[in-house]
Amino acid sequence: MDSTNEALLNRYEEKDEGDATPQINDDEATEEEEYKMYSSRWIALAVYALGSLANAMIWISFAPIATVVSHTYSVNNTAVNMLSVIFMILYIPGTYLASYLFKRFGLRGTILAANTLNVAGSVLRFASIVGSKDSKANNGGYALLLIGQGMCGLVQPIFVNAAALIAATWFALEQRDLATVIASMANPIGTGVGQILPAMLVNEEGSGMSSLLLIQFAISGSILLLAYFLFLDKPPTPPSYTETLRYSHRISDQSEIIQDGGPFSWHQISSLLKNRNFIKLAFGFSIGLAYFNSLATVLGQQVNILGYTDNDAGIFGALILGFGLIGCAIVGPIMDATHRYKTILKTFSVMTFVTVLALCGSLRPNNHVALLIIFSVLGFFVLPLLPLSFECMVECTYPVSEEVTNGIMLSMGNILSIGITFAWQFLIEKTSSYRGVYVSYNFLQVGIFVVCGFFILSFNGNYNRLNAEKAYREVSDRNRTDKSKNPTIIAKLSSNSEKIQKA
Repeated sequence: MDSTNEALLNRYEEKDEGDATPQINDDEATEEEEYKMYSSRWIALAVYALGSLANAMIWISFAPIATVVSHTYSVNNTAVNMLSVIFMILYIPGTYLASYLFKRFGLRGTILAANTLNVAGSVLRFASIVGSKDSKANNGGYALLLIGQGMCGLVQPIFVNAAALIAATWFALEQRDLATVIASMANPIGTGVGQILPAMLVNEEGSGMSSLLLIQFAISGSILLLAYFLFLDKPPTPPSYTETLRYSHRISDQSEIIQDGGPFSWHQISSLLKNRNFIKLAFGFSIGLAYFNSLATVLGQQVNILGYTDNDAGIFGALILGFGLIGCAIVGPIMDATHRYKTILKTFSVMTFVTVLALCGSLRPNNHVALLIIFSVLGFFVLPLLPLSFECMVECTYPVSEEVTNGIMLSMGNILSIGITFAWQFLIEKTSSYRGVYVSYNFLQVGIFVVCGFFILSFNGNYNRLNAEKAYREVSDRNRTDKSKNPTIIAKLSSNSEKIQKA
């Protein structure tokens, strides 16, 4: 990284005390009207969101029909859970791949590559069951299925890590929070579809498995075509002042990739490791993400031992996602209007903990209505934590690239998900039937959120990106007022505008 970009990082180095507001010189300010948003931003957001949705749908497809999958492929519950856990195992190498592709080939090239692997993985998944008889996979069917899942899992970080990057690349401050919410919610929506679709298409004998995998292949293929014809790499001009600053940063990163062959800057990593609020938020978020991933994976097995069916598990999962979207629809505009990310994050974290306590007290047989309500409330509070955490992370680590910070904390969450998923499965199998409220898997859930809440509530990062935008606008307004009296400022504004258009 050149000295200019090191200086940019140093200007925003986290101070544990005091304000991190940057100093903006008159030379750096351009007229606010130079920054505009293009209608194609919604197309870029939609295509990205659809790819993320399809990838999440593939990830969780087998969790709500675990018993059927076990019978169809002649494997045990651990092997069925591995179809989900393989995504978590591959998250770290996938994050490295995602960061490399983003910086080497840009958004368009990376999104095309991700959707291509989604399609390739879907082909192998369908091949694992096609031509089989009596709803039983042929020899080697499970191996093909796992390899296909792995191909899709390798590109999951491309979709998940880039939510804030898509928002920053295409949207100005006025719509950036809303865009982050939409982008980050595409993955949970896909999880909801992945919970409902298998229960609709596959019966208890395994009939309909091939139809499920064929439909998912068709969806992935259609999204790849949309990405090829409609998805652009970036808008003609940056949408904001902070994105203009980081545009040169990304150009420098591309040069480093070509010369050094690695996607990560040590200066970026070292600045993150010195940022105590980054560490707090990363741990808190990753523990919460691990809970959500593990719950989605073992939900069917959890409710089965209490006498509920796979269809019930699908409904419970759908309610989490459906009411989670309602929560995000409410939180998104509030974030845009107030930018009080930390306050909203902590409020929703506390309410999630209260709901988990209620869930632990309600996990018992013949309690269907109460579980429907509690899973709905849980979704309402837990899903908005994803975009809220993304925004807090980007703000407190600016100008470090969004895909780097989000990739690190999502990788941590997926690592923890592996251990928690298998621990939860072990505790479920050990219990095997309802034995009251004070059981090991309930203690696990409560313990997870006690630790998560400790880190989230102690987080107090600065709003570096918002402060940069505010400082820029103040200087820009001053220059606009004085420009009729100062021809030099007019010349500087014109020169800056030409540079942005060329970029």
